[in-house]
Amino acid sequence: MKKILTFGLGGLVLIGLLFFAATQVGRTQSTTNEKQKTLTFAATGTSFPTAYKKDGKLVGFDVELANAVAKGLGYKTQWITSEFDGLFGQLDNGKINTIANDVAVTPERAKKYLFTKTYNTEATTVAVAQNSAYKTLKDLEGKTVAGAVGSNNTANLKAYDAKINVKTFEGRDDIYQALLVGHVDGVINTRNNLAALIKAKGYKWKILRGNAASVEIAFPFPKDAAGKKLQKQFNAELTKLEKNGTLSKLSQKYFGYDVSQNLK
Repeated sequence: MKKILTFGLGGLVLIGLLFFAATQVGRTQSTTNEKQKTLTFAATGTSFPTAYKKDGKLVGFDVELANAVAKGLGYKTQWITSEFDGLFGQLDNGKINTIANDVAVTPERAKKYLFTKTYNTEATTVAVAQNSAYKTLKDLEGKTVAGAVGSNNTANLKAYDAKINVKTFEGRDDIYQALLVGHVDGVINTRNNLAALIKAKGYKWKILRGNAASVEIAFPFPKDAAGKKLQKQFNAELTKLEKNGTLSKLSQKYFGYDVSQNLK
């Protein structure tokens, strides 16, 4: 009788252990599946009008476009923010899937990352005080302009004219504040971003004639199997969003013109 009871108890314990193991496996698989269906994006949260915070919510042209791509592909989205020069470090460390923050395709970046098709084109230039005598970029030779650390726009202006002094700041808000208080003679950014900023904020600035460079904007991915898969998926979805008018609608909302016309 004791043997029977011992055997019976042992059987119940074994069944319990098997049930627990099965539950844990199921839980692990569920967690893995959920992770596989989530895309993690990074942005500064201070880059108006592409990736900035409004009433505590992350919005902007690049942010809404990234969300639209993810939704079309059936992914959930997760966002993290940091200074611009730290965004690529997050991508290198595998903490994010891509960056949605007005990222320009440069020769240096193209060597290290995979890029999607271009979803915006921009020109690097400078905004100055409206009452200043400056009219063209060349008028800034010997003067000081503010640019963001790690920004390709900052690098583009330096390469365009070494006689223009560039003072770098960590955040986009810092470079704008530097001009507002008169610590610099101008600020570097793209023409469309500056135009949108001046209109939205009512800044008494003007945009100078001349472009330091023309750049293409795209989503970057690591050069690995996962990156190649996402690059292909994003390209297909970006094509859909361009054809169905979503790209045009978002650019009109944030820039005041249709960026898709420049992609033809």
